[in-house]
Amino acid sequence: MVTAAASFTPALATETGSSHNLFILNQLDNRSFFVGRANLATREGFSDTFFGYVDGNYRYSLAGPWAVEAGYRHAFLELGNDWRQEYRPMFALYWRGKLGSGNFSNRNRIELRYFEGNAKDRVRYRNESVWTSRHKITDYKLTAFVEEEFFYGLTDSVLNLNWLTFGISKFWTKNVKWKLAYRLQSQKFNGEWENRHVFVTGLSILSLN
Repeated sequence: MVTAAASFTPALATETGSSHNLFILNQLDNRSFFVGRANLATREGFSDTFFGYVDGNYRYSLAGPWAVEAGYRHAFLELGNDWRQEYRPMFALYWRGKLGSGNFSNRNRIELRYFEGNAKDRVRYRNESVWTSRHKITDYKLTAFVEEEFFYGLTDSVLNLNWLTFGISKFWTKNVKWKLAYRLQSQKFNGEWENRHVFVTGLSILSLN
């Protein structure tokens, strides 16, 4: 996780935005789960909503700490005055365990990206690592977490995006959790790395047996 983040040498960040996320996990049986996600993202602070998606996935727990997931994501990106749709089948492999005084997970995902219009279809690999503390902080019993995710375009053989996120989370109830975070989003444009400061919110709804 640290190695991937340290390999970037982006310019000073000048742009801001936000990312607002909904996560739904519904346990179907001892090993099977439905996973749903939705997102809205802004740029220029909160003034321009330019991206969003919704997806549905089937997750199956394997032996030990492993799980696999397959699903489909429908995404929308604002280009000028129009919105371009993206059709994205996805396949993922998860590992979960412990690291130091926290819980650690790693997700490997392959995305098949098919675009509306004349845009070139692409295949992308994403690797996300999440460390979550097992210790609560402050009288509000908040949980600290760190996430690092890098994006590698398999079609063009290029590493072109990295997210480094620091945040806190808390369960409102047994089945509902919120999170607030700061993300340093580094993206390569025309061979140069640029940064964006992103305010991240999240709401998780869990239904587990």
